[in-house]
Amino acid sequence: MESTFEKRCQNVEPPNELSFMTASISTVFMVTNIPGNILIFLAVVLDPNKNLRIPFNWLIVNLSAADFIVGIITEPLSVYYHIKEGLDSQGSEEIIVIHMAYFISCTASIFSLTSLAVERYLAVRKPNTYRNKVTNQRILVTIVTIWLISLSLPNIYFSVGFTEYAFIFANTSLFVAVIMICLTYALMKRKLRCRDSTKENYEMSPNEGQSSVSVNCMVTKKQLLEAKITEMFLIVLIALLCCYGPSTVMIYLVNFCEDCSCTTLHWFRDIHILFALMNSSVNFFCYALRSSRFRSAFVKLFRMNY
Repeated sequence: MESTFEKRCQNVEPPNELSFMTASISTVFMVTNIPGNILIFLAVVLDPNKNLRIPFNWLIVNLSAADFIVGIITEPLSVYYHIKEGLDSQGSEEIIVIHMAYFISCTASIFSLTSLAVERYLAVRKPNTYRNKVTNQRILVTIVTIWLISLSLPNIYFSVGFTEYAFIFANTSLFVAVIMICLTYALMKRKLRCRDSTKENYEMSPNEGQSSVSVNCMVTKKQLLEAKITEMFLIVLIALLCCYGPSTVMIYLVNFCEDCSCTTLHWFRDIHILFALMNSSVNFFCYALRSSRFRSAFVKLFRMNY
């Protein structure tokens, strides 16, 4: 597949204002990305409140690691490349590194989100066997597998080129995101129904003795925690859809818009990249800042440093 951009605009320079705009936005993403993902890593590894080292959060750390690669490699190089581009200077070596870091980190992000969706499925649908199936050893194997695939799969880029691989990747990512959102939403609805049912049983239990009350109370707290985690994960998935949805539309236009000028196609290509980069900068706000446990851990971490 040879895209419209590659056929007509590969050697056409983009507008200077587009290059500088892309560099500026990439700088903003970098500033929000790096501190946020470092905080997530420190909060779970140090775990000042002793309540964050759960399988779901280790997978969140893995997602943060993928986002962190975007923050320390892809986005700084993007800033450097686009500033050079705006100054009418080419940098072919930088663009190859940008593309590879981008595809590796985004692949790891998608697989991390997929593993998180599986974890949520097991936690909600099979709570009795969840702790036996989701162990630290299996989480470690999952993380290693994710990175082995993420480091090998993007090498296809060298054979097919950026535009074609980005087209395939964007469509696959969007499809996976929609499937995971539908699955997670269905699980949430089921969980809320179970929670309401447990609450009714709990309200009827005082006449059945204190032990029954305690059991129902513990079940209710556990269900509330799992429901809240699943709800926050759903927000992360919606953020993924909001970023990769427009990104996919842009890559379709880059590939198939025959009537678009080269200037317009350059705009579409940069917007496609910016939306993909944005996803790595918003996960911290979608999950960690919404979690009271993470917020409490962040406060303690700051106090430890002063």
